[in-house]
Amino acid sequence: MTLFEQLKLFPKVDLHIDFLGSITKDTISKLNDEDISRHELDDILDFDSLKDYDKSRHMAIELLNSIDNIKIATKDLIEKLKQDNLIYAEVFLNLDLFDKSLKKEEILNTILEEIRNAELDINLVLEVDTQIGPNLMYENLSLLYKYYNKGINGIYVKKGKQENFDSYQALFDKLLKDKIDYIILLDSKLTNQNKEIYYNAKRIIYNLMEIPTDNFKEVIKDNEIILEFPITYQNYFNLYDELTNHFVYDLYKENLKITFTTIDMTALDTDLLNEYCKLFNVFPFNLHDLVNINLSILNKINTSDEVKNKLITDFKEKANELL
Repeated sequence: MTLFEQLKLFPKVDLHIDFLGSITKDTISKLNDEDISRHELDDILDFDSLKDYDKSRHMAIELLNSIDNIKIATKDLIEKLKQDNLIYAEVFLNLDLFDKSLKKEEILNTILEEIRNAELDINLVLEVDTQIGPNLMYENLSLLYKYYNKGINGIYVKKGKQENFDSYQALFDKLLKDKIDYIILLDSKLTNQNKEIYYNAKRIIYNLMEIPTDNFKEVIKDNEIILEFPITYQNYFNLYDELTNHFVYDLYKENLKITFTTIDMTALDTDLLNEYCKLFNVFPFNLHDLVNINLSILNKINTSDEVKNKLITDFKEKANELL
């Protein structure tokens, strides 16, 4: 069996799948009632710029303008994840991007119902933009608290590029007090950020091409924070040969918790196999490393002990068949 075949069959864990960015081409073709050929559709959805990415994502959003369409898209996404041999996934959901005529709770319940009907362990992460205003923020937080550990297992708090989190200390204090897991993005030096908020995070999306400081690494270790690396996304803004100097393998050897995700500059892409192939081509990772990484992640996910233990047992059985 070739390495590619092993990676294809490997039981995968993906902690960051963008719901609206992962609507498949087949789903869009199915829902699109305009007279457009598959070739024309491919031209719209295959792209190499941020502007084109926004266009294709907007197309997916426009098509999810009814509960029935959202149900179809969710079913198709789940089937795609099964085909990709995912054993566990976390899907990021931004309810503020949907058609305003749809009720947020109805959208949420529709997606959760399809997840419950599927033979696949999936949790939702509620994505909240800090710039949406207090009323929408309150509405989203109310849903978070209502559905926490009932389909939603965390919140991704997303700030604007020019913002820092200092203004939101009260929000993070409340999340911490109420034991709500939160995820944040680090896209500038930590020295410019509110360290306390980052140090209490469940997971940090590490969108930097520079190695963390020794002090930050110690905090990550002590608090068992998972560093999420969107390698393809980072590579989009850098020359490919620079990726060989990326420090992610060194962090793994230093026993930091890391994970790789499909979040990148391509909408309609949930292909973790593609990410694994890139990793194995650039870094000295091997299948045993991948087993250790995913076991480490499965031990930290926010779910019941029963579900967690079953996931770990199933993962070991499937991974051992490939080693």
